[in-house]
Amino acid sequence: MSQSLETLSPRQLRILERLARDGQLSVEPLAVDFEVTPQTIRRDLGVLCDLGLARRRHGGIERPLGGHNLGHTQRSMLARPAKQAMAAQVVAEIADGASLALGIGTSVVAVAEALIARRGLRVITNNLQVAQALSSHPDVSVQLAEGQLRPRDLDVVGSATVAFFTRHQVDISVLGCGGLDAEGLLDFDPEEAAVSRALLRHARRRILVTDASKWGRAAMCRIGPLTDIDLLITDSPPHASEHQMALTEAEAHSLQVMYRQ
Repeated sequence: MSQSLETLSPRQLRILERLARDGQLSVEPLAVDFEVTPQTIRRDLGVLCDLGLARRRHGGIERPLGGHNLGHTQRSMLARPAKQAMAAQVVAEIADGASLALGIGTSVVAVAEALIARRGLRVITNNLQVAQALSSHPDVSVQLAEGQLRPRDLDVVGSATVAFFTRHQVDISVLGCGGLDAEGLLDFDPEEAAVSRALLRHARRRILVTDASKWGRAAMCRIGPLTDIDLLITDSPPHASEHQMALTEAEAHSLQVMYRQ
């Protein structure tokens, strides 16, 4: 990319958040919502397309073709207030002295940053940003998984990572995902999905933290059904009726859902 995501304006970042949530955007409604001219919006959309963050369509933009995700630095800039609010709710579910497995994703990093409020934690993770966030915490033990480093995502994955989580049993696992559909949790890479499945299998309680942009988002690899989760913390309910129906059915199987802005 010829320009880093850090150079985007606040309006362009908000447009990118909407695109992640809705899949397609049109110029005229954006111009009305942001109270700027259509020409200004077209320039904004052109910047996103030039960066490969969006794809041009008649009258607006759409998400890039499925099968890939933004890098960690790019993702960390999206929906920050929502992620921080959700992280606070996750931490409220964690007692001092708990053992935790923290997985992949920027929402999980936000949880790690909020864990300063807890003491005596034992944490295992394959997320380098989680380990860094907890490294200065005076009363948290952190064990980092072995595996293949992914510099773009700041994590490790692979068979060694899955085996690492399989050797442990923790009180709570906290994970994110790349997408959610009516069938359950999705991710962009089979190795990411395999790690997340290991986190789900080896925890007494399983918490999924994900913002509303993940509802209906295309990702190729299935992690598991919503019924694999004990608690879902998100910032907004899904828009599509099929997702709402899937949530209702999952809640009938003891899934708890919390919404936090």
